[in-house]
Amino acid sequence: MSIKLWFRGLSAFILTIVLSLTLFSLPANAFFAENSSVALNHLLETNECNGCDLSGVDLSNRDLYGSALIGATLTGANLSRALLNEAKLDKANLTGANLSEASLLGIRLNKANLTNANLTRAQLANAEMTEANLSGANLTGAIVEYAIAKAANFSNAIAKAANFNNAFLSSSKLDGADFSGSVLRNVRLSGTTLIKTNFSNTDLFRARMPNDTIYNGSVAQFGAIQ
Repeated sequence: MSIKLWFRGLSAFILTIVLSLTLFSLPANAFFAENSSVALNHLLETNECNGCDLSGVDLSNRDLYGSALIGATLTGANLSRALLNEAKLDKANLTGANLSEASLLGIRLNKANLTNANLTRAQLANAEMTEANLSGANLTGAIVEYAIAKAANFSNAIAKAANFNNAFLSSSKLDGADFSGSVLRNVRLSGTTLIKTNFSNTDLFRARMPNDTIYNGSVAQFGAIQ
């Protein structure tokens, strides 16, 4: 074998090794970023798919307990009646997703985008939603007891007949939200904005108001409706 051919063979061998190492060093979600069906299969097999694109997938009634979906895209996804207790969806995009009647106990949704999401009758007790965006979301009949939603955006959300007992909503934006007929006992509203927030027939017993005082029977001074 000539030296020239030997060097060509060696170069090809080295290139193969470099390419193999490069592929194996890529994060797992890089392979699923543009293929929702592949990403879905990966999620169902491993219970994790951080950063994956799962737009529009049907995960209704699925058992995804403790799943890891940090930074995942789930816009328009169907998660109705899914089991997502203690799942991690920090920074996930759930715009327009259907989470109606889903079990989301202890779920992490910090900095998640839930704009216009359907959360009717969802179980969100002990959920973490710090800095989450729930503007325009529908939380009618949802259970949000003991949830932590500090600095979250609930503007124009619909939360009729919901249970927010002992929830922590400090520094959140609730402008234009509808909490009519809901129970917000002992809820923390310190530092919130309540412009045109609807509290008609709402139970605010011992709620901590925006100025850090205990609810005294009136919310008009904060721009809310009662």
